[in-house]
Formats: sequence, structure tokens, C-alpha cells
Amino acid sequence: MNSTTSGNDSKLLDILDENILICDGAMGTELTSRGFSGYPESANLEQGGIEKVIDIHLSYLEAGSNIIQTNTFGANNEKLKSYSLDSRIVDINKNAVSAVRQAIKKHESEKGSHGPHFVAGDIGPLGKLLEPSGTLKYTQAVDAFLKQAEVLVESGVDLLLIETIMDINEALAAVEAARRASKDIPLACTLSFGENGITLMGNKAEDAVKTLLDSGCDIIGANCSIGSDTMLEIVRKMREADPGAKLIFQPNAGLPVLKDGKTVFNETPKIMAYNIKKYLEYRPSIIGACCGSTPAHISSIVDAVSSK
Repeated sequence: MNSTTSGNDSKLLDILDENILICDGAMGTELTSRGFSGYPESANLEQGGIEKVIDIHLSYLEAGSNIIQTNTFGANNEKLKSYSLDSRIVDINKNAVSAVRQAIKKHESEKGSHGPHFVAGDIGPLGKLLEPSGTLKYTQAVDAFLKQAEVLVESGVDLLLIETIMDINEALAAVEAARRASKDIPLACTLSFGENGITLMGNKAEDAVKTLLDSGCDIIGANCSIGSDTMLEIVRKMREADPGAKLIFQPNAGLPVLKDGKTVFNETPKIMAYNIKKYLEYRPSIIGACCGSTPAHISSIVDAVSSK
């Protein structure tokens, strides 16, 4: 299929020419805190789960997020097969987009806010290694990503956001699929780097910039794996690699630690905002947060960006 660009789509990229937009934070840990157990994307298939997802979206909107990601991080065929949910891929992704739209409509109606607010179709990794490191062929990866991307585009997302990829070849497969689903919709892709600025598969942050931009991405960057303090060096490397690129960064709320038998993250909202304020000299286009973050983290980031 080949979607045409909607007004919201082109508006998003236009805004990023002059302003920073704020994305949201973690979904999985927020679902858990609201009493949902099980595979996070399965929440999109039941009324009680959808209500929790909408509530999380609303919390991020109230915190100041402009971009809300769909609850579809693991909603590709390869991941869903592991949970015998691959036959529900259309419903899971379609319902997730609807949940964000409902949350935005409710927020704007009740708060009198008119945004800008955008729906980002979230596409996560397949959970399998591509050849030659693994057994999954590149073409199989494209096909797996394509089915999800098509549903997200058909459901009316404003942006496709490929995230948490550790292999540049898997990223390229996802980008190819996204561009086959729509040649025009804004496309972002973020890799996950270690503290040394290199992915698990050996891809350097500074090298990934040109590769991803040349492949058809509008926005590129980094997310997950490390905290906001450590990600600063990756921010610098990616900006120096391309002075004009639109960049997105979504660090974890620090590193996970075990406390009283539970996994917690060690960056408070105040600490994360303090660190992210240092990103601003490198002119990012989108800032959000990843694992362990909460609406309180996003609210602090909004304050940090607003006071620059």
C-alpha cells in the first residue's frame, strides 16, 4: 500500500523544524502498576486492558507529551507467535491506535488543549537475530515488520517509530517495511546502544546516522539500554555526525536495580530532567523516556525543555 501524507503528518515535521516535541514514557511498567499482568500488547484485546492503556496515555498527555506511542512494541508477527496471538495482529494494532486517539480526544475535550498531539505507531524488534548472526532471513524480517506497519498506517498513525533495535540490518529491514507501507508518512528509527555508544551487534552511533537517514528515515536517534546521563555522549556523537538531522532520544530512567524483590530504576524525575537539559545544546527534535519512566519523569522533562 502507499498512504498519502495527512495534514497531521506534514505538520509534525514542520513543527520539528523550529520546536522540540515531547514523547511519552514507559508503557509496560505503567500497566503493571495498574494491575495488568501478562503480555502488554494483549491488553489491547480486552475492555479492561484497553481502559488501562487509555488511562496511561491520558497520564502522559496530562504530563505534557505531544507524541503518544501505541501499545504495540511487541505487536509484530514474530513476537506474537510466541504468545499464540499472531492471528490477532490486526486487532491488537488497530485497537492500540484507537486507544491513543480516544485518549487525545478526551484530553483535548476535558482540558481545552489542542495540542499539538500526534499518534506514533510503535514498532519494536522481532526478538530474533538476522543472518549471519541468527537464522532469520532479511526478507523474512521485512515481511514480519510489513504486516504490522500496514495495519498501523491503515489505522491512521501520524508517525511510525521503530525503536530499541540493536542490529542495523534489522533496523534497515524495519525501515524498508515501513516505507513499503507508506512512502510519505514521517518515519523515526532509534537504536539501543551500550555505554560505549555501540550496539550489541557492533554498530556505532556515529555510523548509524548516515545509514538510517540514507535508508529513508526522517528522524533518527537512540532509546533504551542506558540512563539519561550516559546517553548524553551518544547525543553528542549523533549530532556531530550530522549537524542538520532531526534527532530523537528516549533514555531509560537509569539502570534497573533489585529492591525488596522488585525491579526499580534509579533515576528520579528530577535527576532525569537535569541530565536531559544537557541534551538541548545538541538541538534534539524529540525527547521522551523509556524503561522505568513515569508521567512524573515526562512532566519534569517538559519543565526542563520549557525553561531552556
